[in-house]
Amino acid sequence: MIWYIVWLVTFLVGITILGMVYSRKIKTADDFMMANFSLGFFPICGSIIATALGAAAVIGKSGKGFEVGLSWIVATIPFVTFSILLAIVLGPTIRKLKLYTLPDFFVRRFGKSTGIIPALVIAILYMTPTFGMQIVAMGSILTGIIDISVILAMLLGFVVCVAFTLMGGMPSVAWTDAIQSVLILLGIIVLFVVGLNYVGGVDVVINNTPDHLLSFYGAMSITEMVNYFIIFGPFYLVWQTTWQRLAAAKTERTAVRAVSTGYVMCGLVAVFSLGVGIIARQVLPLDTDPDLIYTEFLTIILHPAIGGFIMVSVFAAVLTGATSFLLSGAANISKDIYHGWIAPNASDKKVLNVSRFSVAAMAFLGLGVALFIKDIIVIYTYAVSLSAITMVMPVMAAMFWKRATKKGVIVSIIGSLVFTLIWILAGRPFDLHEVIPGLVVSLLLLVGVSLFTKHSPEEEVIAYFYGLKGIKDPALNSPESETNTNVKDA
Repeated sequence: MIWYIVWLVTFLVGITILGMVYSRKIKTADDFMMANFSLGFFPICGSIIATALGAAAVIGKSGKGFEVGLSWIVATIPFVTFSILLAIVLGPTIRKLKLYTLPDFFVRRFGKSTGIIPALVIAILYMTPTFGMQIVAMGSILTGIIDISVILAMLLGFVVCVAFTLMGGMPSVAWTDAIQSVLILLGIIVLFVVGLNYVGGVDVVINNTPDHLLSFYGAMSITEMVNYFIIFGPFYLVWQTTWQRLAAAKTERTAVRAVSTGYVMCGLVAVFSLGVGIIARQVLPLDTDPDLIYTEFLTIILHPAIGGFIMVSVFAAVLTGATSFLLSGAANISKDIYHGWIAPNASDKKVLNVSRFSVAAMAFLGLGVALFIKDIIVIYTYAVSLSAITMVMPVMAAMFWKRATKKGVIVSIIGSLVFTLIWILAGRPFDLHEVIPGLVVSLLLLVGVSLFTKHSPEEEVIAYFYGLKGIKDPALNSPESETNTNVKDA
């Protein structure tokens, strides 16, 4: 186990030094939350890979590969496909808008009263339980590296995560994400290649594995796969992490290419993770807990010097997800709620301080979720559904339909939220997941109310996709960057 500890200490010292270096460069809220909109290809691409590939993508998918085989790729296809579409189709528009958060987009187009519900949903209902999940995962991994209790391991992971995020903000998070993405990629590929060689090669795996586990549609019907795609795909059109990375890039070209490349790599890693699970069936008992497949397999087949590196790469995957979720949720609190509602005239220094306070507050709330709430996954699943239902249609309307009004959006958000909660409490009639009827209700309310109401004075009456099409990517830190994106009545 000494090698495991050596690798862990080396990793923690490295990211601490990096966080301290970037902490000296943080002067404004823009620096802390968005790296002053100046990140290049590597940190943007690496941040996408590292954030998307958390515990679920590495540990979870290896377990699913062990249980159901390659068909679990259906869990990856929706988020990869929709995220790449978002980057290619809407990435240039998002980049030109220079947004801090997704609710900021609502406020800008429809007025500030439309941003409060999305801000609360993202910060409290989505980001908080997601951070809590990462704390649980970090605790599990650390107990496999050092001989301490799960609770103490979770607290240690919590301290590391919060301290690192508070020090360097988005610049340190993005750059360490990029470095950690390399660790994640190397770890999963090494484990796959060494594991395949350990069990005797491809032919052995094929001959000893049931056919349905090697099929991309063997464990699920086509209908189930289509339903999964429809239910979970739309959420990634409004996943704030992608929007922030698109906005934080230094150019439009960098944003689109880096985000698209990052999600392609996420898809490839998912295949390798599933492959590791299938290979592990040749070594581990078939009744092994799926969540332990990845770690138990690597401890059996790898020398501790290499196994320790890969174990730390898994810890890196979870840590980077936790830091990104913290920073993203803190932006909703500091920019959308505090600066947008409580103190619109607050100084930049004040907003920066609130941003750091928001990180700490969200972290403690997430720690409470991790320590005291048993059904984190259930909360997370509801958060994903409610985020998609309340935000997808208003976002699409702001991008493509100039006629959408503030009243239409508010009624759509509140109405679809209430309808969805009733649908869930009613036990999901007809066995239909709430996302599909929720999106339909959201669309009907948005279109119906908008057609019978007028635009309010605070709206920016524009379909951004078309209205900003002729505008060049704004030059950073120039007066044009503000005027170019303030387009009315386009």
